[in-house]
Amino acid sequence: MNRPAPFGQHPPALRVLDASVPAAPILAGRVLLHENTRYIPHQRGAIDNSLGGVVLTGDNAETRAFKLRTEAGFTGTMLIDSAPYKSYTATEDEPFLLPHDQMFPSLEDSLSFQKAGGASAALTPTGYIPPAASKILKAVIREAHRIERADTVVTLPVDVTWLSNERVDQLIAACTRIKQPKALIMVGQFDPLEHLKVNPANLRRVITEVENMMLLRSDLAALDAMAQGALCAGIGVSSTVRHCVAPGERAAVSGGGGPQYPSVLMPDLMCFTGAQALSNRYANAESATCSCDVCDGRGLDRFLKADGETRVEAEDHNVLTWSAWVGEMACYEAGPKRKAWWQAKCAAALARYPLENERIGLSAGRAGFKPPSPLEAWATLPAS
Repeated sequence: MNRPAPFGQHPPALRVLDASVPAAPILAGRVLLHENTRYIPHQRGAIDNSLGGVVLTGDNAETRAFKLRTEAGFTGTMLIDSAPYKSYTATEDEPFLLPHDQMFPSLEDSLSFQKAGGASAALTPTGYIPPAASKILKAVIREAHRIERADTVVTLPVDVTWLSNERVDQLIAACTRIKQPKALIMVGQFDPLEHLKVNPANLRRVITEVENMMLLRSDLAALDAMAQGALCAGIGVSSTVRHCVAPGERAAVSGGGGPQYPSVLMPDLMCFTGAQALSNRYANAESATCSCDVCDGRGLDRFLKADGETRVEAEDHNVLTWSAWVGEMACYEAGPKRKAWWQAKCAAALARYPLENERIGLSAGRAGFKPPSPLEAWATLPAS
């Protein structure tokens, strides 16, 4: 049985080069911001370093991470995710994508480069694990057993079909055989948890039945995982980093082409909603507002702009909103009390949907707000 993360009991989260320093105590209880490195170096003020940190992903992530450490002076918890699973499918012979610019590439070098770049712990460069690819999953287990470092997290970018009733037991058994902390990344179009009704419950099984499980590159599922006792979790700063598609696929976009506006986290409804949809829904009604430091009581329909300043403002609002929830969660004792608090919070958000639709003169079936199916599951699944 997994032990709930000890919120608020963290060692200093400075740069740690020593490979013998265990990853788990450094990461325990943190909800990290998963962010693309093209906007680095800068230190996002919305990050709570006491309970959070960053996961940097994208091209030249190690170089950008080093700049964040040295030029921006970032001292918080940091992971470097080179995201090989976006372009590389793991094989039985090569489950990890190793550097191609070396004569004799090794996993050891890949992990050491991350630490030299400023990572607090190292992520294995695991390729995408396709549906029912049992032999590839076994290959990841085999290579994980050869890792002698204590600072390593084994990344598991699995197709979301591994959460099906037919596959979840095998996934749990595989994760149990890996001694290191495990970082699960669910791969699928849009929100992977919406693919099957059983996905939220089965993801909970993985988190609760395996010790030292993490969930990265996710949305509010990260908070559900933490409530259930995950070691650590990560929430993407934008939809492109909250979700991931398999190599060779293009991410589907709601509403077709055109300008890409920010997604906005609705505090009362606990859902991410596109700025275009918010503008449409509040066209003839007063917009919902937010009291975070970025919004300061202003309406949430103001983000219908495609410029960088608006994007950053929307992202900071999102981070401040879910970070406040992480802080609330930390006030509850790990276990049943924390789970009950999370279920009650989700249930309260679910109950607000018809009220908000009534206020603005819409309905869920007529362009109004419709609760995401994972939120419905978190509000109704047993709290323990």
